[in-house]
Amino acid sequence: MNTLSRYLVRESLGPFLFGLAIITIVLVMDFLVDIMNLIINKGLGIALVLEIFALNLAWMLALAVPMAVLVAVLMTFGRLSSDNEITACKSCGISFSRLLFPMLAAGLVLTLAMIWFNDRVLPESNHRARMLLTDVTRKKPTWSLEENIFLDHFEGYSIKVRTIARKTSEIEEIIVIQTANKERIITAREGLIYFSPDGSMLMLELENGEILEVDSKNPDGYTLTKFVKQTIAIPGASSNLERSTESMRGDREMNVAMMLEQNREKKERIVNIRSQADTLIRGAVADLFQQNRNIDENLPELSQAAEKAFQANKQIRARLTFLGKNAANYKREINSMNVEIQKKFSIPVACIAFVLIGAPLGSLARKGGFATGIGLSLFFFIVYWAFLIGGEQMADAGILPAFWAMWLPNFVLSFAGLMLIWMFVRQSTVISLVDRLRSLIRIGLPKRDGTR
Repeated sequence: MNTLSRYLVRESLGPFLFGLAIITIVLVMDFLVDIMNLIINKGLGIALVLEIFALNLAWMLALAVPMAVLVAVLMTFGRLSSDNEITACKSCGISFSRLLFPMLAAGLVLTLAMIWFNDRVLPESNHRARMLLTDVTRKKPTWSLEENIFLDHFEGYSIKVRTIARKTSEIEEIIVIQTANKERIITAREGLIYFSPDGSMLMLELENGEILEVDSKNPDGYTLTKFVKQTIAIPGASSNLERSTESMRGDREMNVAMMLEQNREKKERIVNIRSQADTLIRGAVADLFQQNRNIDENLPELSQAAEKAFQANKQIRARLTFLGKNAANYKREINSMNVEIQKKFSIPVACIAFVLIGAPLGSLARKGGFATGIGLSLFFFIVYWAFLIGGEQMADAGILPAFWAMWLPNFVLSFAGLMLIWMFVRQSTVISLVDRLRSLIRIGLPKRDGTR
């Protein structure tokens, strides 16, 4: 790498890191709004919150890196153009394509790195993040026992105490209303409250109390029992987070090899469904011919045969409809898998497309400010993402092949970038290009006297 290439890469490194940080922060803030309710209601600790952020940082980086490339290229070439460094390079015989080469090389390196990242790191992070968020939603809310207030966080139990010693867990004047399994009211003068060793149960050791139990067979009857010491175990009271280890994965939680294997299995199932449908149809036709050979031409037998054939056809039609729906579902799942496979490659390749469109656009803008870079980057990234989402929906519906649905945005932006490069090399502007298009249209239109 010569001096010029090192200079360009060094100049773009700062804007790239700054843009990456800003874009990631924006995505983190949006994500924070989504999980704020879980943080407040579930009482998550700082370590668990950081783990959730770390796992979700993978998909944020997958989106932020291409956009940061566009920011860096726009700002770098905008500054070079505003400081007349591009003009100085031209006067020294250095072409614009020579200035573009190190940026394309850096974009290619990032593309290869992000392809590996999207295939190896991103699926595993998505899987672990989904499992963790599922476990968090199942986690019972944190609780605290307040004096003279009924605590209803435990299913089938309500607890109230008059006083509680936080350091020793000693409680006084306890009332426990139980509706689980039995209906009874338990009162005690004093006791202890703590969790079981495995943290799954809330334990109440009560002393000097009584139990008022309602007779289930006679609502007006009850039993009053006094006790000196009584232990109550309330199940499911733990607020600990229980980690799950499920192995099922969605399409965004699998690498390319896993998805290709899934597609192979689904294609085999579709072939099996077609074989079942073919056998069903052939069997129905054979039965119909057999019935026609076995019946005479008297009216009762013909009527019975027609009724049997009609009933058989209804069953066959229902079975074929069921098989057809299964095959259609498998095809949709295959299309969805193909979209995700193509997306793992097309989004990283957007780094190269953004270099192609960012370099001439930054040079034509002649401003290297961060606001300009972010503004233009946001506009083109919104256009790119709109193409990507629309293509994904059409691919899932079977309207457009997965390849074209995911790669069309790259082709469109790359073509636009090449056009802008041609304009810049030819010292053109957007206005001059529009004027040329207008002149071409006027040449093609007939004049008032009928000539062209």
